[in-house]
Amino acid sequence: MKSISETYISKLQESNVTDELGIIKIRYALAVLKNELLKTLLLVGIFALIGHLNAFLIVMLLMMPIRLSTGGIHFKTNVPCFLFSLGYFLLAICILPILKFKMLTYYLILSFGILTTCICPLAPSAQRPIISRKKYLQNKYFSLIYLIIFTLILLVLITDQLIITMSIWALFLHAIELLFVKLHKRKDDGLNV
Repeated sequence: MKSISETYISKLQESNVTDELGIIKIRYALAVLKNELLKTLLLVGIFALIGHLNAFLIVMLLMMPIRLSTGGIHFKTNVPCFLFSLGYFLLAICILPILKFKMLTYYLILSFGILTTCICPLAPSAQRPIISRKKYLQNKYFSLIYLIIFTLILLVLITDQLIITMSIWALFLHAIELLFVKLHKRKDDGLNV
């Protein structure tokens, strides 16, 4: 029995809507979508079990545009990807907020996250590289504009200090991830763990 995505691809091939390269791109996009959906559902289940579902959803939604536009560490298989994402969100939502700092310190951490994300180059997946300068600049400009929106949301719209600190930690961790990719690319000229 064919999967839904293979049935869809078969119909596209039969109707000659796209060429073979288009089919490969669609097949890859559908596989990524399936894997991301599964990973997200597992994360939702885990954070629901530990009582942090609302915080997880808010932080994930706030960080998603940044992550999608800037990239980060990419893994060859799903299990390390899931474990990395789980560790990332556990740190940002459950562990790092235990550290109590004055708000000024959080603003400094936020500033570090913003500056690092602005300065670091994009880190797209090796399977989905950005090959045109125009696309690279579009993603970079989008990430810069969204960082301004992200900061305004945190400083103006959200009143829950815990959600603010979780989001700041999430951006900080993402900035560290981008720094890691940048430094690793210098050494290895490519990272696809």
